[in-house]
Amino acid sequence: MATAAGTTKHIVLFPFPGRGHLAGFLAVARLLRATSPDVAVTLVSTPRNIAALCARCWSNVGLHALPFVPANHDLPVDCESTSSLPLPEFITLFEAFESLEPAFDDFVSGLLAGGRGTVCVVADAFVAWTVRVARRRGCGHAFFLSCGALGTAVLHALWNNMPALPFAPDDGLLHLPEHPQLVLHRTQVSRTFLDARPGLDRWMAYHRRQILHGYQTDAVLINTVEAFEPTGLAMVRRTIGEFVPVWPIGPLVRNDEEFASSEKTITDDAVLSWLDTQRLASVLYISFGSQNSIQLTQMTELAAALESTGRPFVWAIRPPVGFDINSAFRNEWLPEGFEGRACAASRGLLVRGWAPQVNILAHASTGAFLTHCGWNSVLESLTRGVPLVGWPVAAEQFYNAKMLEEWGVCLEVARGNLESSAVDRSKVAEVLELVMGDRAESAGMRRRVKELQELMKMAWAEDGGSSRTALLEFLTAMRLTYDTGETESQGSPPP
Repeated sequence: MATAAGTTKHIVLFPFPGRGHLAGFLAVARLLRATSPDVAVTLVSTPRNIAALCARCWSNVGLHALPFVPANHDLPVDCESTSSLPLPEFITLFEAFESLEPAFDDFVSGLLAGGRGTVCVVADAFVAWTVRVARRRGCGHAFFLSCGALGTAVLHALWNNMPALPFAPDDGLLHLPEHPQLVLHRTQVSRTFLDARPGLDRWMAYHRRQILHGYQTDAVLINTVEAFEPTGLAMVRRTIGEFVPVWPIGPLVRNDEEFASSEKTITDDAVLSWLDTQRLASVLYISFGSQNSIQLTQMTELAAALESTGRPFVWAIRPPVGFDINSAFRNEWLPEGFEGRACAASRGLLVRGWAPQVNILAHASTGAFLTHCGWNSVLESLTRGVPLVGWPVAAEQFYNAKMLEEWGVCLEVARGNLESSAVDRSKVAEVLELVMGDRAESAGMRRRVKELQELMKMAWAEDGGSSRTALLEFLTAMRLTYDTGETESQGSPPP
């Protein structure tokens, strides 16, 4: 938007098109429009992603499509996001997005035409090459990290130490030189790292390129809270260097409406109406995210554990590992008669594909969340005061679960989704009882998660909340505030 002097201030958001990444950037867009109404905000992506956002009526955020032809990069003709690919093929899309640099450069150059504007690029770490455009055009640059601080720091260290991760040969423990206080186990490292080959791995080469670009940024925004992740934030600050400020501006959580789609097979009302029939804090919600699943044998053990406990559940279920995760779910993947018995007793609800997760977690009948510990899911659960049962399967999820256990708001029930990741129904049932039962441990976990819920709420308190202060410091440092100070005082906490 133009001021009286004719200058403009503009923030350009560039997410990577994975569902969790887009969710974080949409939350940032909402936050910026609420706190800085006089600053123009534009989100850029490829044509299909922009078309999908246009359909969700983002009238107060500008949208710009960068030209992109998937077939030119050996991608399916309609593939512009990770939801269209199996996990092993994500790297092709990662590499393809590097080809967007010239078009992005042209777009930023156009915003700066006439020399009377201020532009700041806020980019996903998976498009760290955007820092070259910012440097070329003389504008500000920041990363927005949609995952947590601890997970970010550990993943950075893992890539930096590839391909020879320093595992102890006798016990499989991993001691990262950058973070000597942290001890990990081999089972907390994704297969991407374990299977990498020196000199031949595209993932390794890609991340090395992005890491080198990343050190050139001006700032880092991260979707967390200072008091929630002090150790993780200290690790990120050591990693990025003392001259690059790191500002935690969380918790930013998504709206279910932003991701409602044709995937839905049960309406929000039907799920919520079923929850209305259940006792207070009695229901276990189960989801492994939009792009994760578990092995068929693990699915069988989980179903058996649910039946043995008799606890009511809502399970957002997808095909097991080895099948197309976006295909129709087949009843043969569950114990015979499982769904029928659950429905007949009004004890369980299977939601195939998309589920209104935020609304489920906000419902008074929801008592715990069995989750893969993806960061969006973690924040959505904590901000609703729901304790977690952790089943991390990939990426930084292992480290999220580890930190949540240290906070006392989560118990890890299983780890991984490989054939070797054994799951026992009796252990699952035992952990569910520890989290949701009437024991002292259960009550303690519920108390601690309510304390964390309040801690996160206070981060956006008008009288000096840490995240509110961090956002103002970022806007000031990037020259995105006006002399009148109006945009600095009108902010409201994120939804």
